[in-house]
Amino acid sequence: MERYILIFILLLVSILLFSRYSGYFVSPTVSVSIEPKKEAKILLNYKPIIDITERENITAEVVNTGSVSIYEELMVRIHFYNRSLRPIAEYYDSPRNLLPGDRTAFFLVFVPNSTGTYFIQAKSTYDGKTTETWGRFDVIITPILQPVIMPPEKVPQYVPTPVFLAPPKLSIQIKNITDAYQDSFVLIPVTLINNGERDAYEIRPYLSYPKSLEVSISPLYIKQLSPGENVTFLLNIKIPKDFQVGVYQLLFEASSNETKASKEFYLNVSSKPIDLTPDIYEKILSVEYMLSQARIRMSVLEIRGIDVSKINSTLILAEIHLKKSKDYLSNKQFDESLQELNEASKLISDALIEMEVLMIVAPKAYLNYFLIAIILIVILAIVLFIILYRRRKKKRPKLLRELE
Repeated sequence: MERYILIFILLLVSILLFSRYSGYFVSPTVSVSIEPKKEAKILLNYKPIIDITERENITAEVVNTGSVSIYEELMVRIHFYNRSLRPIAEYYDSPRNLLPGDRTAFFLVFVPNSTGTYFIQAKSTYDGKTTETWGRFDVIITPILQPVIMPPEKVPQYVPTPVFLAPPKLSIQIKNITDAYQDSFVLIPVTLINNGERDAYEIRPYLSYPKSLEVSISPLYIKQLSPGENVTFLLNIKIPKDFQVGVYQLLFEASSNETKASKEFYLNVSSKPIDLTPDIYEKILSVEYMLSQARIRMSVLEIRGIDVSKINSTLILAEIHLKKSKDYLSNKQFDESLQELNEASKLISDALIEMEVLMIVAPKAYLNYFLIAIILIVILAIVLFIILYRRRKKKRPKLLRELE
């Protein structure tokens, strides 16, 4: 009997040890918790081109994509662009509570007073976080076309063979963890690549970050990204002096009219060190990389016949500030070096925005082949007509043949 009791005790101890280290059995001391997710998304709806006599109807919709309820407030700001952004109108929606999956729509009407390029900035703040996205629309004067009456004529039309291409596929490359310091700023390049077989149009950036951070992004909008091409965004994040030390999660998303891509990255904030040489050196590398990417993007505009002289002057000025920053860093003048770096990054940001405003949508490559094919067919038809006409002239008249 004692032997069975001993075996039972050993078996019970074995079960308890197994459940403690394997987790197959749940005991009262085990607690399972799920980390709540606070996240929201902004959807913008508007007309990309309107006439000066029309009104721009803008709908900004906030969706709670997290797992807990949020108390959010939406702000929509309209900027006019003339070599720089100038805010001209600001709208606020009343704060409200959103349960998971809920959405709220904010409708506004903007009346433009001049032609040009306008940017829409939509920012939602909720429970210590901020979600932000941008849009663009152009105001033009629609020309009055006089109707031209042409006589009816049957013209053979060339119907090109339809080309079926895979949709655009966007991917994002960004550094996973970036070190930052209190009372400073950090520059983060974000590369967006089109890995698909078709152009991506109307690409808008989307950001989610802690509310206390001050974040700016450039360019604000991408008109067109061809297959195999890439474009680099520049994130300038300013960290306040009293910002709490820790690791923070941020989200970057790029969405076009057909697809989207998103990626999370982290900001490791610590107290400001005495020697800022490694930090400034990293910033210099980021500015140099953005400068090279801006020049690549500028060459695309130049190939399309766009005047890039002003953009080139802006980038040359950014290079001058970058060189000054390096000189100050070699002399351990950290504040002056950071100031020059900040000026260089602002100039590059202005150039990136200016390039996307001037960007002209390039025609499809296969349309050029269709035009060449049509021209060749027309030339071949003309040559064939000339040959047949000459042969016909060489033939003897029918009356002479009958007399013979």
